[in-house]
Amino acid sequence: MRRPKLGQVFLVDQNIIRNIIDRTDLSSSDLVVEIGCGDGILTEALVSKVKQLTVIELDPVCIEKTRDRLGVSDDIEWIHKDVLKVDFSLLQSPLRVVANIPYYLSSKLIQQFVRYKSCFRDMTIMVQKEFALKCIAKPGQKEYTSLSVYTQSHFDIDVLFDISKRCFQPVPKVDSTMIRLRPQHKYDLLNLPFFELIVKASFWGKRKKIQTALLKNPFVSFDQRLKELSFIVEYGHKRADQLSLDDYVELYKQLEFVYHK
Repeated sequence: MRRPKLGQVFLVDQNIIRNIIDRTDLSSSDLVVEIGCGDGILTEALVSKVKQLTVIELDPVCIEKTRDRLGVSDDIEWIHKDVLKVDFSLLQSPLRVVANIPYYLSSKLIQQFVRYKSCFRDMTIMVQKEFALKCIAKPGQKEYTSLSVYTQSHFDIDVLFDISKRCFQPVPKVDSTMIRLRPQHKYDLLNLPFFELIVKASFWGKRKKIQTALLKNPFVSFDQRLKELSFIVEYGHKRADQLSLDDYVELYKQLEFVYHK
């Protein structure tokens, strides 16, 4: 059942399960999605609290173990599929995600949440502590990366609590953190792929000045008109990790006007 290639570690501490349920503030009208059921310990706690539970699990062994644990239930919909291939728009919404996600999928799963952002009310997910710190990091902090900018441009993020690695079997090498993502629309940008490329390009060669990174990066091409932007004139000497989310939105707007008008 425990297959490292699927990134599986199993939460075994019932105190943590109770804490997740308490902090998620579930109601009997909620439509909840669990991503990765493991051996069913969280599934068992969720199903009695909500209107409908949808479990997305790729490993058939985990599905079998969880079904054996819970018995037959009309309140659970099973989706035996890679979560990155699930079309969440086909599910009844608004959805609430509560999950101990496979950690190797964390970044890609955030992208999946963005893709179907309108389908979700919130996502309460367990991630590596280091990943959580990157999600909430601010300019000037060592954890501040393109992931920080990307995630904060789409979600309000709350850190709920940390979880010791000793609460899992097999015991992983890192501690975990429970975070909640709430979709926000303050920065809804018309050309989102372009914004993402700008952020990715800016953090290429993290110690480079932002002007140099944008001119020399391998992801998106800018010519000398870049140097004439008022943003670059004022901030071109700064590094990517010194710019705020609002700074990146302003940079995007100026680049969008010059290169895509």
